[in-house]
Amino acid sequence: MKKGELKTKKLMALFLAAAMISAAGCGSTGQGSAGTQQAASEVSQDTETSEASQESEETEKLSIMVHNVTDIPEGSISDQWSKHVEEKVGVDIEWVLPPASAYEDNLQLTMINEDKPDVICFPTEWLTQTSFIDACESGMFIDISDMIGNYENLMAHTNEISWDALDIFNDGRVWGIPRSTVCRADGFRIREDWLNNLNIDYTEGEFMTLDQFYDLLYAFTYDDPDGNGVDDTWGLMLYSNADGSLANPLSRIFHIGNGEAWDKMEDGTITNLKYSKDYDYYKQYLAFANKCWEAGVVEPDAFAIDSTVAYERQAQYGCIAEYPGGMDVKVTEDSPETYVYCPGVVVDGDPIGTYTYGDQNTGIWYYYAISSTCENPEKFLELANYVLSDEEWVNLNAKNLINVGFTMDEDGNYDFSLTDQMKEEDEKNGTDNANTTLISMFLRRSDGAEFFIDKSLPADQQERIAKLIEMTFELYWPAVDRGYKPEIATDPVFIEYKNYMIQEEAKIITGEQPAEYWDELLDGFYDAGYDKYTEDMIAYIKTFE
Repeated sequence: MKKGELKTKKLMALFLAAAMISAAGCGSTGQGSAGTQQAASEVSQDTETSEASQESEETEKLSIMVHNVTDIPEGSISDQWSKHVEEKVGVDIEWVLPPASAYEDNLQLTMINEDKPDVICFPTEWLTQTSFIDACESGMFIDISDMIGNYENLMAHTNEISWDALDIFNDGRVWGIPRSTVCRADGFRIREDWLNNLNIDYTEGEFMTLDQFYDLLYAFTYDDPDGNGVDDTWGLMLYSNADGSLANPLSRIFHIGNGEAWDKMEDGTITNLKYSKDYDYYKQYLAFANKCWEAGVVEPDAFAIDSTVAYERQAQYGCIAEYPGGMDVKVTEDSPETYVYCPGVVVDGDPIGTYTYGDQNTGIWYYYAISSTCENPEKFLELANYVLSDEEWVNLNAKNLINVGFTMDEDGNYDFSLTDQMKEEDEKNGTDNANTTLISMFLRRSDGAEFFIDKSLPADQQERIAKLIEMTFELYWPAVDRGYKPEIATDPVFIEYKNYMIQEEAKIITGEQPAEYWDELLDGFYDAGYDKYTEDMIAYIKTFE
């Protein structure tokens, strides 16, 4: 099986150079005291691009519709960052900010309006939706394949598989700029204080066996790990997805990612492990999920709550699926919990041999399509290229704006007291001028895992997180489908049966049906069109092998 061939060495060479407390990276670029920071900000690694933009006599207007950015308050760090990149690139940006809760509804309306933003951000799933494909074919958006090679930073910091996924017709044309993400296999964060309270011996970074993991969940549920004498804890956090399915990290143990990813096995077989009739990994998962459910070691309200509610209750769970870059290791008065990280759980006798799975199979976390009405598409490419430059990456990496939201000393240590001061003023005035959402949401590097390390952590904690993130790269199993969905996936019969399977799968997890019932559901799914789906998917994958 091929499970880690995503330029891991290149990723980690850059990552460790920047992540080892950021000291080496910051020192080598001269980002030290306030004076040297100012000097560094004027010397770009991409000199030609920067000089050309600053010498531009005209400021181009560019409207950009972004996701999950609800406000850019005047004077906020996001506002100042926007003005900063506008000046660098010679562009006047109008940010279009639909409500995050109704983004896709607004997206649909935007696509049928004649007056469109120059650049539109799309959820990754839209790459395979008929509405976007038809829009590209009809000329609503432009093919940028002949342009992107001119932008060094854009090419250097975007996964090749992401460009492949944006080639939606598999003919060499590219229909957008990825908002990249780091491909990895997430593990579990475990309550360290509960381990200590129950005298459970576990060393961070070690794998657990399935039996050890189950025993841990059981102890966290029934042995009063918080010592309050009340039965108010559970082993594992679970919650429901929007479609009613369970967002269940237990499936990762059995090499199942989001359930849609196609894999290439060691013998060359192309398959989807969730819906395969040749492999029983998904039945193994269902049987284990039922065991945990029957024992009461998982969230009992899992099918009735969403992620927001679940994370509001996170102090009640001993184990939470997590990427180490998102693992909060700070201890505060409001969050006194401490955690250690387990990279995965392994099953004895598993022929795959180790914990591994893939989720972000295209390396894309949203993408930007350029409207055919955009007068200067190259201006957005220039903007993206500058944002991903070494000069500007320091801002995105800190998710803030240097000399406005943070400073660095000569050793590369970050000081966020500027942001803290703004937040204090906001609390007094009832404002939100320290907003930094735009910086963290706009673009990022596919090889920039240091993005996820909290720069306000002490040096030893940053190094700890860096090492844990490195493990997640080695365990990632890249999918081979590029996010493609065969046409049969839009057939009403196919969709209806797939939704039916979600309801019936819940019965297996909760014990109303045995794990073997999955075989019966699969037979029905293949009859509803999954046999055609499989045929078309394998044919598609073979076209680019």
